[in-house]
Amino acid sequence: MPVIAISRRQLSTCLGQECSLEELADYLEQLGCDVDEVGDSSSYRCSRCSMLQERLSREEPPTRCEDCGFEGEVPFELVGSEETIKLDLLPARPDLFDVGGLSRALRGYLGISRGLPEYPVEAGSVEVEIDASVADATSFRPHIACAVVECAPLDAAALKDLMKFQESLHWGIGRNRKLASIGVYDLEGLQLPIRYTTVGPAELRFCPLGHPDQPMTPEEILEQHAKGKVYAHLLSDHARYPLLIDAAGQVLSMPPIINSEETRVREGNTRLFVDVTGITADDVARTLHTLVSSLAELGAQLRSVTMRRADGSHELTPQLQPGSAEIEVSEANRWLGLDLDTEAAGALLEKMRLSYEDSGAGRLRVHYPAYRGDVKHQVDIFEDMAIGYGYRNLIPDLVEAQTLGQARPEEVLKDRAREVLLGLGCHEILSLLLTTSSHHFSRLRCEPQGQEVEVANPKIQELRYLRGHLLSGLLETLEKNKGRPAPQRYFEIGPSFHLYPEGETGTREEVRVAFALLGSGGFADARGVMDALLWELGLDVEYQADEHVTFIPGRLACIRQNGEVVGRVGEIHPEVLNNFNIRHSVGVGELRLARLFG
Repeated sequence: MPVIAISRRQLSTCLGQECSLEELADYLEQLGCDVDEVGDSSSYRCSRCSMLQERLSREEPPTRCEDCGFEGEVPFELVGSEETIKLDLLPARPDLFDVGGLSRALRGYLGISRGLPEYPVEAGSVEVEIDASVADATSFRPHIACAVVECAPLDAAALKDLMKFQESLHWGIGRNRKLASIGVYDLEGLQLPIRYTTVGPAELRFCPLGHPDQPMTPEEILEQHAKGKVYAHLLSDHARYPLLIDAAGQVLSMPPIINSEETRVREGNTRLFVDVTGITADDVARTLHTLVSSLAELGAQLRSVTMRRADGSHELTPQLQPGSAEIEVSEANRWLGLDLDTEAAGALLEKMRLSYEDSGAGRLRVHYPAYRGDVKHQVDIFEDMAIGYGYRNLIPDLVEAQTLGQARPEEVLKDRAREVLLGLGCHEILSLLLTTSSHHFSRLRCEPQGQEVEVANPKIQELRYLRGHLLSGLLETLEKNKGRPAPQRYFEIGPSFHLYPEGETGTREEVRVAFALLGSGGFADARGVMDALLWELGLDVEYQADEHVTFIPGRLACIRQNGEVVGRVGEIHPEVLNNFNIRHSVGVGELRLARLFG
């Protein structure tokens, strides 16, 4: 999980009161943040791109830039040191990824500010024209939202914090830039309007960030640039690449990979143009709302951007109107074990930077800010109320209904079977639940019968079947260990899957145990292991001769219990052994331990 370093000095300034490292760490823990450590951090400047790199004082100075990929022979220049708190990022709360968001939450928790924060968005003059090609399957990144941010002149520290916040949001909301990615530019150098369009892999050249004198095509950036190599997989299926370009033909960025050097944000800039592009509208909006509201919390002024689409429609972004949800105070009390009245519940909500209206009958209409995309259900609001009340103030209590936990019957059988087979000298394996048609059928000399569970939209096209037996996993293990001497004895305990139209999901799951014995007595040895297993499990069964193309004729028996087939034991056919590159005879057994209906 990524870690961010928060300046004690800057956080105290935003709170309007001087706090020690220990005090701030304690406040943040109470707020629900995961404090990793506190101490001094040092900042170093990259020799090429001038971006600051941060290290704890006990760590070695950097020689490689995380932004542009430059690597020098000597450590980077030391810029300064300060006291910091290191936090593990909480994926559910990206609004707490920077000083602005943390100070906003802490001011409410400490009673400095209360209620819903408001961030006015003034009308702006910037327009973005969205080309229809960005929604095409050959270049799919259809969603974009933008804003103009006016702030005090950026210094090195503010610029570093902005870039850190940007990358944290790439991780927390954008899923490493796949769902959403951010671009920040110096607005003063742009010619309006701005176009969001697509280009071919070698259609134009521009200087990517960190390479001021090295124009590259989009294709070359993906092959040669440090960021291009890391994120090339996001565009690997694209025939055309997304591009932001101004009216003068100047490239702003190639989302989601890299910005251009010409439009980079530098120290002293006061007017910034921000874009967020992505493949889901909700993630794009949430990313923009989180970013600009934190900047506004630090004193920035926000202006809207007009987004004009190819179909003639348009909208203004960002839209920072709050959302709302209704809760029942009695339900909150039930979840939290408290006895709050409406007024006390409302006070907790305001402490957590929410607002409310009394709907009567013990219900509250709760309003939450646009950056709180984590609020999906009333229990998310209950969690905020618990934090506001203070987890330390909650009194642990025993539940009224006392129950004793115990293992499920199938787990007892699994543990017993595992103990028996380990005692018989077998090694346990764990194979994949998803399998291929070749491994599960063809190599076993059989074909699918239409009763197999097939995945409708597999991520990997070959892995499209849920296994219906455990034998192929055991034989694959023998194949991978063919260089080891015989004998070899393996077993696996796990689920198999079967169609069951009467069930809620249309499938059922069976817990099975299977074993494979290589280089031993074939069917006789496998029968002996199965006899021992059945005896120890206390199962009363009978064997019956059977035939199957995977096994040698005359060397297969099915196992019946109350007239139903629950397993089999036999010796693998030489052709199957050859398909798995196995040179010795193999005896196998498989037994159903429990049937779980889906």
